[in-house]
Formats: sequence, C-alpha cells, structure tokens
Amino acid sequence: MRRLFLAAVSAALFMLAGCSSGTPANLFSSAESYSTSTDSIALVVHISVDGLRQDAVTKWLDDLPAYRRLREQGAFTLNARTAPTRGNTLPNHTSQITGRVVAGPDGHGWNGNRYSNPAITIHTNKGAYVASVFDVAYENGLRTALFASKSKFAVFANSYVESIDTYVYRRDAAELTTRFVDSLRTGTYGYAFLHLRNPDTAGHRFGWRLRSWHPYGRAIFDTNQQIARVLRAIDDDPALRGRTAVILTADHGGHSFNHGAEHPLDYTIPFYVWGPGIPGSADLYDLAGDRRADPGTAQIPDSAQAQPIRNGDAANLALALLGLNPVPGSTIGATLPLLQPGTAVAADSTAAIQ
Repeated sequence: MRRLFLAAVSAALFMLAGCSSGTPANLFSSAESYSTSTDSIALVVHISVDGLRQDAVTKWLDDLPAYRRLREQGAFTLNARTAPTRGNTLPNHTSQITGRVVAGPDGHGWNGNRYSNPAITIHTNKGAYVASVFDVAYENGLRTALFASKSKFAVFANSYVESIDTYVYRRDAAELTTRFVDSLRTGTYGYAFLHLRNPDTAGHRFGWRLRSWHPYGRAIFDTNQQIARVLRAIDDDPALRGRTAVILTADHGGHSFNHGAEHPLDYTIPFYVWGPGIPGSADLYDLAGDRRADPGTAQIPDSAQAQPIRNGDAANLALALLGLNPVPGSTIGATLPLLQPGTAVAADSTAAIQ
C-alpha cells in the first residue's frame, strides 16, 4: 500500500509541476525491513558492460581474473535476461536504473535508442515522473554518480539532474575508469554507476566473434582490466574495503553485427553480485528461490508469473543492499526481491585472487 501511495503522489506532483524533470520531494524514505545485507555496505558500484555475451566470459574465464573474482567471491548467473520487448541499449539501461519493464502502463516507456534533444526526458516521454535508483539514494542522503561511455546517456543526466551528483561522459573506457576510481576515493558516494561501451562498439563494427585476437575478444579483455581497476581501488581504500558491493550485468549480448530481443545470444546476459555478506560461487537462482525461475533458453514475457533474473533487477537490488526501499513505481524486484533478508551469509568477498 505504501508503494502505491508513493506512486500516486509522484504522479500527482508530476502533473502539478507540468511534467518537470525535478525530483518529487519526500517520496523516498529508508526501508523498515527491505534489506538483504548487514549494515556494513555503504556503497554500491553498479557496472554495466555494454554488449557483453555471457559465453565470452565462460570461454576466457581463466584469463579474465576480474570476472573470475566476481564469480568465485560473489553470487552470479550466466542466464539472466534483458527486457523482453527491447534488446538495445537505452531501454535496457533505463530498466536497470528504474526497476521497470519497458512497455505497458507500469513500464518506463523509453523505446528508442537515440538521444539528441535535451528537452526530452524519461518523464516527458512517459508523461509522468519515472523514479530511479538515483532518486531513492539521493533522498536518503547518499551521493550518487553516473559515469558513461556513450553520449546518449545524457538522457539520464538530464532526467535526474537533482539526484545525480556527478555525471561524467568519456568515450574512452580507460580514461572513464580513471575518472571513476579517482572519484570513488573522494566522492563519498552511496551509489555509483559505471558504463563500459567497448564490447558493443566492437561487435557492431567487427562482429560478435569469440576469438581472442578479434576486436570483440580484445574488448572483453579490456573490460576485465577496467573492472580489475575498480576492484583494486576498493581493496586499496580502507573506507571502501569491506563496505562496498558490486553489481555487474549487461544491457544485451549480440550476434553477427547486431542485437535484438529475439535471439538467445542477444537476450542471455550475466549478472554478478559481489560484496560483504554475499556467498562465494553461489548461483543467484538458488539464492532467489521461488522468487525467480531459471528460464532455460527461452525469453520470458513480462506478463509471465514466473520471472527470470533480469538486468532490471539491478536498481532494487542496489537499494536493498543499502537498506533502502524499492524505487517507487518499480515492478522488477519491488515486491519479490532478488535476494531475501537472511539469504546472504558471511563471506570473505573482499580477499583478492592472487
């Protein structure tokens, strides 16, 4: 009932404000019981690797120590799903930060994959305010950050001006990661989002080929280096070590030179959760129990009763790890959280692989 009330108030404030992109005030209180973690997690780093195919990680796992660390020291699945109606970047990233499906009255409504008009926001496109993980974190006194490697992520910066404290766009992934890890040391964030574009860029230009010498293969290895730098920054900072969780997923995979919503190589993606209290080498579907259903090889519609783990789970999982309520108006992981209180066990998830 409380979430329904918040959603109604949000819609009313949006209409009164004339579709303003500003954050509705006093909508995002801290959770009373919606917490999957101990009180030790003060920061969630959310990484989205654009165009990451799960079988690429499997193929080169021994040579990808950062991905292997997330797998061996955290919980994961290689069989998560994209949004079922859209298999491209902006709709899936909008799901990742809002916890909403794309289509329908409860969806975020962002179907396109281009962005050039700064007057258009997620909210004006929807005709109602669409709350995000940035809003909830910010309204609970946490600083937030968005570091993006595609210029069209400006749609999020323009939509959540009041609740994103730091927005950085750099096309080069190494430069972006440098800015990101430097900011982690000084930004005192509660939620920080990092987007790495390289696999998607290589896939579109040269194809999604699983060869280590191929540009797509080299892009996978490069993302491993950037993720390793983030993990190293966490390890090396006493303020972050043992107090930071990492969520890593993808917006989509790819095949040939493109991606969509119907091919298994496009809609099958990985999902990792790493941090204090997260059991190592754990299957996320096992931890989720009957709240999620392994889809096998199928893409599952939003309307199905049994839902798979989706990249859109990231928003409310991040908030749960921080001990905060779900995103108002969200549907993915809002009433059926990916991780339930008490499912995580004590684990040395911060020890580095040598």
